[in-house]
Amino acid sequence: MSRTRKPAAAEEAGAAVTEIIPARQGDHAYEVRVGAGAAAALPALADEHDAVALVSCRRVLSIPFGKDVLARLRREAPLALVHALPDGEAGKTLAELERAAAKLLRAGATRRTLVVALGGGAVSDAAGFLAATYMRGVPWVAVPTTLLAMVDAAIGGKTAVNLPAAKNAVGAFHPPDAVLADPAALRTLPRRELASGLGEVLKYGALQPALLDAFAALGAAAPDPAVIATCARMKVDVVAEDPTEHGPRKLLNLGHTFGHGVEAAGRFSRYTHGEAVAVGLAFAFRLAARMGRVDGAAVERVEAAVAGAGLPVRVPPAIARAAARLMAYDKKRAAGGLRWVLPAAVEDGWRVEWDVEAEPAAVEAAVAEISEARAGGRAGRRTR
Repeated sequence: MSRTRKPAAAEEAGAAVTEIIPARQGDHAYEVRVGAGAAAALPALADEHDAVALVSCRRVLSIPFGKDVLARLRREAPLALVHALPDGEAGKTLAELERAAAKLLRAGATRRTLVVALGGGAVSDAAGFLAATYMRGVPWVAVPTTLLAMVDAAIGGKTAVNLPAAKNAVGAFHPPDAVLADPAALRTLPRRELASGLGEVLKYGALQPALLDAFAALGAAAPDPAVIATCARMKVDVVAEDPTEHGPRKLLNLGHTFGHGVEAAGRFSRYTHGEAVAVGLAFAFRLAARMGRVDGAAVERVEAAVAGAGLPVRVPPAIARAAARLMAYDKKRAAGGLRWVLPAAVEDGWRVEWDVEAEPAAVEAAVAEISEARAGGRAGRRTR
């Protein structure tokens, strides 16, 4: 397990970082810093490189936190360029990747240029993949500005862009040199984006049922840095054991198989990632119940936690059917079909297992149950 250390008082110009979590991915070591002032470490990291390329999005560059980070880099780092991706999943395309890479090339970026990903999960996915592929790999640092990115997307080095039919279909494992998670970035986060991050927080709770009730008690409120650090530490530990997702790291995909199908069915705009994962969690537990792996009480417990965070547990029938079709493109499929991440009952709750096979009839029944018209409940909203 990873150990968390408190920073020295004088570290990074007195930045009041709550926790520093050492992370390791194969031979690559880095730190995840969580707490007030975490972003203050950025200029010191930038000094180790010949230039900095800031990759963000239009929304983040317009908020106070984004403006502060940009101003700090302009004052204290060799900032060579700023590239703004389209907001959200629209920035995660091969076309946008090409535009960003061409801009780096025109600016004279080399293998010693540091890419700084300032934004949510879509930005860290796209900017990380840009860093993985530009000149066959340059270093990068993640400065997450959403709850979802702080607890999940920015950690672990899974970088990717989407294809029209499949989420994260083109990507690479390329761990960052640091993750700097400052909760100050969440102050202006839209409520829907905050709820989206809670979808990933609840995933960690579903992975460790002893934490689920505590995480569920958050409701729709922003978690404190200790909760963010707990989730980050869980991911760091799993990634250290399985850097390239051939074993236990697959557990982190709980809720993501059907969830990615929901995102694709909504053309990556109708549902946020966290909303889709929330539906995917409900689906995974309903599928497990159909297979006799858990009882109805487990399903109700997870769905109550999801609904309490203001997240959907159902989707309209057309979305459910489309998601079921689009699951065929999921990265977790194998020669014999999809492999699921599903719970299995144990004496004190459940444990989660990976590479589980499911009969098509059970999957079809769960798809029917998750359909809004069949089971009722709250459906996802359209992005405005």
